[in-house]
Amino acid sequence: MNRKYAWLLLPMGGVLTGFCLLFPKIGFLEWFTMVPALLFLFSRAAAGEGSYRRWYLWGFLYFYPFYITVFHWFCNLYPMEFMGVNRTEAVLLVIVCWFGLSLLQTIFSALIFPLFAFLSRRRPWHGRGILLPMLFAAQYVIAEWSQTLTWAGVPWARLAIGQVEYGALVGSAALFGSYFITLAIVLVNGYLAWGILCRRFWNRCRTAALVTAAVFLLQLGAGLTGYLLSRPEEGKPVTVAALQGNVGSNREWTRESWEKTKTIYTQYTAEAAKAGATVLLFPETFVPGDLYDSNELGRFVSYLARTNQVTIFCGAFYTDDAGEQYNAVFMVHPDGRIDETVYAKRHLVPFGEYVPWRGFFEKALPLIIEMCMVDEDLAFGEGSALFTYEGDKVGALICFDSIYEGLTLESVRDGAELLVLPTNDSWFTDSRGIYMHHAQARLRAVESGRWIVRCADTGVSSVIAPDGDSFEDQPPLVEGIALHQATIRDNRTLYSRIGNLLILLLLPILFAAPATELCLYLRSQLKKQ
Repeated sequence: MNRKYAWLLLPMGGVLTGFCLLFPKIGFLEWFTMVPALLFLFSRAAAGEGSYRRWYLWGFLYFYPFYITVFHWFCNLYPMEFMGVNRTEAVLLVIVCWFGLSLLQTIFSALIFPLFAFLSRRRPWHGRGILLPMLFAAQYVIAEWSQTLTWAGVPWARLAIGQVEYGALVGSAALFGSYFITLAIVLVNGYLAWGILCRRFWNRCRTAALVTAAVFLLQLGAGLTGYLLSRPEEGKPVTVAALQGNVGSNREWTRESWEKTKTIYTQYTAEAAKAGATVLLFPETFVPGDLYDSNELGRFVSYLARTNQVTIFCGAFYTDDAGEQYNAVFMVHPDGRIDETVYAKRHLVPFGEYVPWRGFFEKALPLIIEMCMVDEDLAFGEGSALFTYEGDKVGALICFDSIYEGLTLESVRDGAELLVLPTNDSWFTDSRGIYMHHAQARLRAVESGRWIVRCADTGVSSVIAPDGDSFEDQPPLVEGIALHQATIRDNRTLYSRIGNLLILLLLPILFAAPATELCLYLRSQLKKQ
């Protein structure tokens, strides 16, 4: 390609990689999609070209198209009837969400490029082109992990999502976590790009090819090991059911919605119990109100559990003695008793369940405040709050919780032997956003070695095995039941024990250059003395 237009390789790589996350069935392409962008990147790094400002611009040209592709499903929020806004305001909100969130993620992610340029120009990286893919891959993985640290980072677009359809590859997450998959993908792309750049030099090209093959085979070997060790059938069998009523929150909630909900969940609870299910899961806030013994919602769920002799986990709001309101999961026993344990959502959706920096946004972007689903900010839950079912421990996650691997690890380390995951994805209608959210849950199942019962009000509801296989998937915008036999198990994956140790092992790569230069400086000072 003409050097004048070579920058087009950057958005090309970003868009192609984004498509692999949207459609994991073509996820095998993800092992090549970054090559165009990395050809541009490594050629400039080897030549020492570009100011840091230009490198940041190049990072922007890669990541902004990547995130715009990944977050395109925000368009499906239109016309936002549930918010009571007019069509013009709805369009503006969609634009703010789609392009604004993409911009927010890009502002931070694009820093990878100038940091890469800075480090590659210093010892021990300078002049060692064969190490550049390792340097870039380490930065990419650490940047992906850092998105879990603040409200502004949303780890929705982690590269491992593109591999969920390949059990022999995604299985490595059970050993080393999903960041290991990201590392392998970036390394393979990086060494393919470096090999192409060095095609005139046989020794370098051969070395790049050998490293590429070694990394992929290592990932494949780890994936197969994790997949074979998962053994989903081991454990205490339990028949579970996720009830998908298809009464979405993307419409204004009315008394008619409540009556429809009662009819649907009464019918499906009876059908699931008749089919042998003993544990049932209802969606996140399937009725948008508090649940307690004496109110209509509490009496309704208690009646269903008692009449059908089943244990029901359901999502609703919970208000504590201090007046703080939580997005919560309740457990209702077969005798109709509502369990004292309440799980409260630990990672709330910014601008959906609470508004960060509220004072600033009320002045700068008052329209975005209207997106919040509640009038007052919800409170953050603390701890895994495990339920006891027939002597076994059941952990819970709610919706957004499932994209943060640390919350699942905390539940499993506290003793969770089965996980329930109610969610409300009705805002996404039938877009790819629903499937991406479901893919995150599949990653959590592999990492944790636990069966996950996932119930979404409008889809996708499913029962997910510890090897990442998803059973009885209920597609979006239909009513249905995902019913399957799971197992309650107390085994532990290697990843649940070591956590994100990989991140700690990669951090020295970033500090190698500053540490080397500091040592050289101190040595020179000592010689002067």
